Formats: sequence, C-alpha cells, structure tokens
Amino acid sequence: MKREEAKALWRNLEETERETRLRLALLGGWILVLWGGIWAMGSLLTVWSPGMAGRFWTVASPLGGLLSFYLGFRQGVRVRTPLGLQTFYFWSLLTLFFLLHWIFLLPPKGLEGESFLISLVAFAYAYVGTLWQIPGITWAGLGLFALDLLLFRLFPEHFHLGMGLVGLLGLAYGGRLLWRWTR
Repeated sequence: MKREEAKALWRNLEETERETRLRLALLGGWILVLWGGIWAMGSLLTVWSPGMAGRFWTVASPLGGLLSFYLGFRQGVRVRTPLGLQTFYFWSLLTLFFLLHWIFLLPPKGLEGESFLISLVAFAYAYVGTLWQIPGITWAGLGLFALDLLLFRLFPEHFHLGMGLVGLLGLAYGGRLLWRWTR
C-alpha cells in the first residue's frame, strides 16, 4: 500500500468516526429532549396533582419507551460501527429489562423503586458517555446518580420536585446538543 493510499484510508476512517459521533450526539440529544420533557412533566405533576401524574405516567412511559427504541434503531441502522451497534444493543437491553421485567414483575413501589430506576438510567448515560468519550454525557449520568441519591436519602419530601428540575435540565442539555451539532 502506498503512503497516499494509507493517508486517504486514515482520513476516511476519521471522517466515519466523526460522523458516528455526530449521530450519537444527535441521538443523545433527542433522547434527552424526549425523556427530559417526560420526566419533568411527570415529576412536576406528581408534586402538584398526583392523580393526574398517575394517568400521565401510564401513557407517557410506554410511548416514550417505544419512541426511544425507534430512535435507537434508526441511529443503529445508520451507525454501522461496532460502537454504534453496541450502544444500540445496550439501550435495547435496558428498554427490554424495563418493559418486560420491571413493569410486569417488579413495578416501582414508592420512592425506592423510582430511585432505583433513575440510578439505572444514570448508569446507562455514564456508561455510554464513557464508551463514546463524550464527557458531557458521562458527567450528566454521574450527576444524575449523585442527585438521585442526595434527594432520596436527605430530602425525600423534595424528591419529585428535584427530579422535575433535573428533567428540565435534561431537556435543556439535549436541546443544546442538538443545536450545537446541527447548526
């Protein structure tokens, strides 16, 4: 192989990696916008109108899960790198765990169940951010985990209000990612 051919292949590889990161950032942005909005609305409704919040979560959770799966599948088809597929499989397994095991066998009971579910999502974001070397997503996952523990252990009466604010932050961060990568 000639030196010029090797350089051209290297440039193509770097361009593919850059495009893959872009697609992942867009997926992460859309997921944050989707779930940040759902989480903010559901958590704030839990504070202000628990009856209405129950109805909201009954509809929003499955629809959000299906839309998340669709977004992940769409990105997984476009991102044909091993890391892109690994990310798709990871989120698919977490979604299946939630849909099959959590909802039917161990529905979240009280604050403990909600806190565990939030910790699971926080772990997922930290893992994906580390896998793709996107520090903002890694820190978002670690921050969500720390805030979840802090609110659950020290301020349980403000848990839903705090999670509503976290949902708004997730919505804003996802919007920022989308704006940054699409302008």
